[in-house]
Amino acid sequence: MVESKPTRPLLNRLAPWIRFGVTAGVLAFLAAKINWPNLAHRFSSAHPLWLVAALLVTLLSILLCGTRFYFLLRLQKIPLSYVRTLQLTFAGFFFNLFLIGSTGGDAVRLFYLLRWFPLQKARATLSILMDRVFGVAALFGLALLFLPGTADRLRADPAFTPLASALPWLGPLGAFALLLGFLLPAFLPNLPLPKNLPGRAVLVDLLHGLRDTMHGGWNTVAAVIVAISVHLLSFAGATLLARALDLPINYSLAGLILVLVFSASALPISVSGHGVREGVMIFLFLHLGLGTDPESAIAYSILLYGLGLFWSLGGGIAYLTLRSPDPKP
Repeated sequence: MVESKPTRPLLNRLAPWIRFGVTAGVLAFLAAKINWPNLAHRFSSAHPLWLVAALLVTLLSILLCGTRFYFLLRLQKIPLSYVRTLQLTFAGFFFNLFLIGSTGGDAVRLFYLLRWFPLQKARATLSILMDRVFGVAALFGLALLFLPGTADRLRADPAFTPLASALPWLGPLGAFALLLGFLLPAFLPNLPLPKNLPGRAVLVDLLHGLRDTMHGGWNTVAAVIVAISVHLLSFAGATLLARALDLPINYSLAGLILVLVFSASALPISVSGHGVREGVMIFLFLHLGLGTDPESAIAYSILLYGLGLFWSLGGGIAYLTLRSPDPKP
């Protein structure tokens, strides 16, 4: 007797359509509010040299994403070469363009890791997860460092008064959370897990893998430094892009904007953050005193996305050249 497949909950089945609906609705609303000739002028008046500089800095940031992933794979004892890791990273960025959500590329990377290293499934999965964790932790850690540089702008608008008031304790609290994140994994493998716990062997392997990641010596140090460098370059790219559009955005403010925009676009309410990203950018421009016309905010948002889009399209070539890694002699 063949068992029937379990029916997915209604919300899970409707989720993709809800995302499409939200994305279409927000984009339609924004399209009705935009002065299209003004938006076109914003694009046509951008300074090409600053755009090229922002594009090159973005490439360096993506290359460092691959480098971070390489060190995390080494910490999980997965012997993937550096060049192959870069190919897999670019392929992941490519699939992020077409799969719903910002984790579609992670699923593709995991698919290939499981295919290439079937005996290291738990650690392959953990390497993808920790790549995300290191990226997010570095992003918010840098945000805490750069927030004081934007304090005057934040206090000038009532919408950001609570954030400005929280600045004195956000830094120490964030530092304490990051410290715990590095210290706790050392004790996880010693947890007294029941002998008959389902999937105990996999769980123990994951706990050891987490400890190896956080306490892996110079490989861990390198992963942390590279994770920080990824976002420092992203902030630089956003600052150069502001120069291209003659926007009054300095390095600290670019970092704050990227943190808030990335956080909002990562919410699972739209397709890859489209619409939400532009709406949040308009809100930030208005409340941070960067301009009242939505065209400036939308031009900045589209070009920010376009920097990654340009190099992500090249990830299609990386995907076509992906092959199984050569076996160790």
